[in-house]
Amino acid sequence: MIDKESYIKGKGLSCPFCEAESVQGGFIQIEASKAFQEMGCTECEGAWQDVYELIDIIPYKREG
Repeated sequence: MIDKESYIKGKGLSCPFCEAESVQGGFIQIEASKAFQEMGCTECEGAWQDVYELIDIIPYKREG
């Protein structure tokens, strides 16, 4: 298993258990300032949850 820091630096593109690139994500659940996504690996059947936080916004033209 790779450590959290390595998983995050790798942008979650590989399984934290076996390092295979066979990662699938479920629905994203949003709560307050965080979002959660159930993740899984089709190679080793490992399961985990990714946690996302708001880090930026991209403003669009305001109507009116």
